[in-house]
Amino acid sequence: MIETNDDTISLEDAARGYKGLMVIERCFRSLKRTQIKMTPMYHWASRRIETHVKICVLALMIERIAERQCGKPWHHIRRTLDALQVTEFFNLNHRVLMRNELPNGALNIFKSLKIKPPKQVLQVAESGENL
Repeated sequence: MIETNDDTISLEDAARGYKGLMVIERCFRSLKRTQIKMTPMYHWASRRIETHVKICVLALMIERIAERQCGKPWHHIRRTLDALQVTEFFNLNHRVLMRNELPNGALNIFKSLKIKPPKQVLQVAESGENL
């Protein structure tokens, strides 16, 4: 059951708009589960609601562009890139952050998206310095 107070749009348009919002919310939930650590928020201020919607739309656009460029569904791209890891090595004098070997398919995803893969050695610092 869908209800709207705008009687100028058709039932089909209202249903498509509602379905589009569900896709955007799904993408936003996916974005929150990845690298951005966010807790649930309830927005009352109009500027916060507007910003929330803009972030959701941006997340959807990033997902769709990646899918089109790679020719693969988002869950496959995400699963492949989730295998990228960074390890910290240290001794008394140095700390080093290193990326693991690129997983199968990750290099193809980076090439399709025209993104340079992360360097093997991400950072080297003296033991007293913060990484």
